Amino acid sequence: MRKFKEKLEQLNTQNRLRTLNLPRGIDFTSNDYLGLRAHPALRGAAIAALESGLDLGAGGSRLLRGHTESHAELEDFAVRYFGAGGALFFATGFQANAAIFGALPERGDTIIFDTLIHASARDGIQASNAVHVRVAHNDLDAFEDALKNAKGQRWIAVESVYSMDGDVAPLPELHKLAEQYDSYLIVDEAHGTGVFGANGKGVSEGLPHDRLITLHTCGKALGVAGGLVCAPKDIVEYMVNKARPFIYSTAPMPLQAVLVKRALELVQEEPERRQALHKLMHYAASIDFLEGMFANRFSQILPVIFGDDGLTVNVAVDLQRAGFDVRAIRPPTVPENTARLRISLSVNVTEKNLRDLNSCLMPYLRKKAA
Repeated sequence: MRKFKEKLEQLNTQNRLRTLNLPRGIDFTSNDYLGLRAHPALRGAAIAALESGLDLGAGGSRLLRGHTESHAELEDFAVRYFGAGGALFFATGFQANAAIFGALPERGDTIIFDTLIHASARDGIQASNAVHVRVAHNDLDAFEDALKNAKGQRWIAVESVYSMDGDVAPLPELHKLAEQYDSYLIVDEAHGTGVFGANGKGVSEGLPHDRLITLHTCGKALGVAGGLVCAPKDIVEYMVNKARPFIYSTAPMPLQAVLVKRALELVQEEPERRQALHKLMHYAASIDFLEGMFANRFSQILPVIFGDDGLTVNVAVDLQRAGFDVRAIRPPTVPENTARLRISLSVNVTEKNLRDLNSCLMPYLRKKAA
């Protein structure tokens, strides 16, 4: 017991102790980019499903009577929606990433992954028997060099929109490399789904699906929960047979599948939500916000890097006292010496909220630059 207490004290001394805090203030921290989590249509879909007699629980894994019409309808809809050969639904995006990397790359294969890829992908990669090679962030030359030297089946692993940095992966170029080197491209669309693409289907929208595997997290812009893996049909069928997180987990609640399907429909039915978010993203990229700090970036995720853990925590606390829900992100979530405020844009805020945040934050940035 003393060991854990000492470790917690050490984290506190390092300004890296994490605690749970209820949401307060203007939302600049959640991933509810389109404001769907409180959408009346989702509430209505939940009520209608329960009143129709939908079971609350699945009762078992998908292979042991836990596979319901709700799961099947969602996956069939996802195939048509994303234009993939097959789709498989998981309870969380983390579980889905673990399943992809734990089941597909085999001993003798090579996984080439971006250094800033999400922890869920890292955990899956670590559990894989394949060789894994980390390359510099968004560096196409580094990816190609690694592909040239790789053995076995090659797997390229990236995020479409990086969760802590907000920059976008060069997916068309990476897809060309995948074709050139007979590789599969695995794209975590957690922060791209609902936000990017001509129809809100993610940064990968429009890319051929023959060697593309995408993970569409359902708990961010979609406002509910879960993870949809979209891939060629034979890969999906292989995961049903080999993906341990899928085989040995109780299936997601049927209600969860109903709500994800309705959320995807809302993305199509209400493009004005995505347009309103894009308007905020354009404002954040202007000279009017933080003196043009994000002038070369079009993203809903804006990292304001202070570097020092203690300073970052103190600025976050001051902003929270001023009425803004902004959180400090510290290592190991981000690399050493890159502690930051992660400002998240959503339709839950306005341009006035951004201007007010700008006024509160600029004195700290000027002091840091002095």
